[in-house]
Amino acid sequence: MNTAQNMQCWIGARTILLVCFSIALVGMTGCNKSSAPTFSAVGVRQLEDDGNRTIIQFSIEAKNPNKEPIPLKQISYRVEMNGTEVFRGVRSPETTLHTFSSHVFYLPAVLPIDTLNTANEVEYRLIGAAQYIPPGRLSEVLFDAKVKVPEAPINIIGTINTNNSSE
Repeated sequence: MNTAQNMQCWIGARTILLVCFSIALVGMTGCNKSSAPTFSAVGVRQLEDDGNRTIIQFSIEAKNPNKEPIPLKQISYRVEMNGTEVFRGVRSPETTLHTFSSHVFYLPAVLPIDTLNTANEVEYRLIGAAQYIPPGRLSEVLFDAKVKVPEAPINIIGTINTNNSSE
């Protein structure tokens, strides 16, 4: 075999390898037609008040619109009260959303004591993102390798009734 034939053989093998790699890459990422989970507020309750701080807990409902389970991994979030950020945190919901179902999990927030003592109702906003593993054979491998770490947005607005009426 001469040098020209070796070169043609090498170019052909390289082309086949690139085509195979492209097909595999499309199969791993491009054909996944799953939807991200969605989040809504179920409730808010005060857990503790020690005179210096107040601990509240948000009950969050996560919904899976897919025919495959979705593990939720980590949630980064912040809490605003009347437009001012009062807490920032990271939590693991430690749950898998089963097929076409919903699950309630809880996110705590530690607030300065005067945050809830100023009015009868306080407007809150919970803003964040939930990392999850989408359905698919290679999704967990890509997630663990930090190649593909999808996030679903969380943006919940509501009010807390503090029962602090001045009457």
